[in-house]
Amino acid sequence: MPHRCRSLIIVALAMTLCAVIGCGRRQDYPLPADGVSRFPTGEALREGDVILARSYGLIGAMFANHSEAGGKYSHGAMVYRAADGRLMMLNYRPTGMETCTPEEFFTRYNRLALVRYNGDFSQARLPDDVAAWSGRPGLSGVAALSEASRYWLWKNSVQRVPPDYHLDHDEHSAMFCLEFTSTVYRDCGLPDPFFRARKASEDFLLNTANTMFKADVYEIRSPSSVLSNPDFDLVVEWLRPEFDLREEALNEEVIAVLVENITAGYLPKRPRLGGRMKLKQVFFMYHLVTKSMFWRPKQDLPDFIDTEVIHNAYMMYSYAAKSKKAAKKRMARETCPVYADSPDPQSTLEQVRRIVREECGRRLDTYMGLR
Repeated sequence: MPHRCRSLIIVALAMTLCAVIGCGRRQDYPLPADGVSRFPTGEALREGDVILARSYGLIGAMFANHSEAGGKYSHGAMVYRAADGRLMMLNYRPTGMETCTPEEFFTRYNRLALVRYNGDFSQARLPDDVAAWSGRPGLSGVAALSEASRYWLWKNSVQRVPPDYHLDHDEHSAMFCLEFTSTVYRDCGLPDPFFRARKASEDFLLNTANTMFKADVYEIRSPSSVLSNPDFDLVVEWLRPEFDLREEALNEEVIAVLVENITAGYLPKRPRLGGRMKLKQVFFMYHLVTKSMFWRPKQDLPDFIDTEVIHNAYMMYSYAAKSKKAAKKRMARETCPVYADSPDPQSTLEQVRRIVREECGRRLDTYMGLR
């Protein structure tokens, strides 16, 4: 397969993963010996708990840091009780809506937070459409949240709810991860956990991204906003002990440099692909690859993808990926691993950020140009 063909497939996959983030493998996880599902720090989970997570790589860094300044999380899910009585996770991944055990969910991420509603759950009421489906109109409290969760999973099983590439928080024919949890809470008459967003109309960067990728995103909801929501309390945060914090610093700095470049007036240059590939060839290969990767039917493609969008994505992806690859090699040679309990980790992380800036600077003129 020609190199440019592989690159375009990677771009198509990367763009699809942008909107609905998730990662990890699928396998069976046994019920805990005492029958109680727990957060990795030991706290027993409850119905309605909101779980924040940090997805891997550049996309995780983008959603974590630039949906809210200083944010550490890029993904959100909710704990509900399944019909068999077991606590499960209500989640949306690139492959679509899913339910999985907390034990499985926690293996997928290096950074997690447990957040809990501090109000009166007894105020929760089952919405009319869910009550008509379940035949339990008087259901209230956390049981209503779980019933509403099961309703959405049932609805998805009847007709798949596709990923929401426009990140529309209020229109539910398509969904993204935060919208799933927010919808269940709001439908049951409780506060929306993810109440803060960056509006495109007020944000130069988001407006520029809409122009480059024709995504027509109205706003980006912040996963981390629940941490400052007065209706919710942070119970505990967790960082995997063996996780090397240099990885986060590396990804965050690459995204920070990209943002600074675009703000300064740089846009992707036109790529030299050695010939024009027809879009239908790219889409066919994309479907083939996603089906083989996920063992699922082909995923929905954003309706706004065209040649210009692929060109812009190709150049930005190449710039970020190649700068990151070079920086990672230098990072391994010039710095030591950094963990949560490392002495003076900031000096090493600052060195990693400096390396990233140097490598991004070397490649800027190849991939980006001033307006």
